[in-house]
Amino acid sequence: MPRIELAAAELPLGQRLLAGLRYPLTGAGLAACIALGLCRYANLLARVVPGVVGVILGIVISVALWTATWRYAVDCMLHTADGYAEPPEVSLEDRTGSPHALLAVHAVVLLGLVLLALFAHGYLWFALAIAAVLLPVIDMSLAFDGSVAVALNPVTWVLTIGRFGMAYLIPVAANLVLAILVWMASRGASDLPLLFGLPLYGFACTYLVVLDFHWMGLLIWHYRDRFGMHPEAPAMARAMHQDADEELVRECEALARSDPEAAAIRLRDRLRERVAPAPVHAQFRMLLRKLHRNDLLLQHGQNWIAQLCAAGEARRALGVVHECREIDPAFLPDDPDHTADLARLAARIGMPALASHLAKGFVERWPRHQAATEIRGLVANGEPIP
Repeated sequence: MPRIELAAAELPLGQRLLAGLRYPLTGAGLAACIALGLCRYANLLARVVPGVVGVILGIVISVALWTATWRYAVDCMLHTADGYAEPPEVSLEDRTGSPHALLAVHAVVLLGLVLLALFAHGYLWFALAIAAVLLPVIDMSLAFDGSVAVALNPVTWVLTIGRFGMAYLIPVAANLVLAILVWMASRGASDLPLLFGLPLYGFACTYLVVLDFHWMGLLIWHYRDRFGMHPEAPAMARAMHQDADEELVRECEALARSDPEAAAIRLRDRLRERVAPAPVHAQFRMLLRKLHRNDLLLQHGQNWIAQLCAAGEARRALGVVHECREIDPAFLPDDPDHTADLARLAARIGMPALASHLAKGFVERWPRHQAATEIRGLVANGEPIP
């Protein structure tokens, strides 16, 4: 299982919020912003369909896109509140409380503001201020409880706002700024050609909504003790012994000064238990070199190369192959598929000598493999491989 990136346990709230500006632009968050931005091209369908059908189609498309945006944003809030530092992967699994109810609440609020603007504009700013104050607590309640009745209960509002204290003004201000920026993005996109304006507007809206919900998740994580929460990410990290591995490496570094063999045995036992992170492997190999155990270095190299290839870390696996060849120039990974993949990668990234060695060894050891013809055709040092 890959390493879980945890949110810093102790960090000033201001630093958390400032760092959060990058959150929608990293990992799966950036992919979601791009994908949902491109999905805005679906609005073109409504423009080519005439009459009432086109209007209805446009409404359906807009509702679907905003529902998808809010669903992912709520996932981000829950993920952040659980102590994860990175955005969650986009998933069709229903992990959120109630994105449809969330969208309905926002739609009702927006409709009410529009009606006030048309027929009772004197109350518009008052209603806007009330909406900005209450929407964050409603959003968070819907996300965690999934109950419209609970989310619209004034008692819930008072209790939740009381737990946040003055910090609750942060999502209130964020909601106001979000509304202004979405309006500005809409105006700016309308001045651009449609093919550019639609995805840019979708990207901007997704970024702003994800950022807004991420900040609410940060507040919950920061004040988790007040809510009696037991975040998932730290618990999973403990179950995976993630921190234990870091502590083991530090202990073995200290032990190696007096008894490198005992330190190597501890690391060997750890590697036999389950998949270990790279620092454990690196420390183990350093101790084996110190003990001049080349036989174990080659044996470990085979195992680690297989793990790295299976985990999609082929470049690091190439580095291990290079280390092992310094011990045994004839060294070759013992899995034909991994060897073929590494030969292709070495040739692609400009390592002709290593590519030639891997390709020649592959053809000699597995001449009837289905990839043998392709690997034989690799070129290293300007000469075709025989």
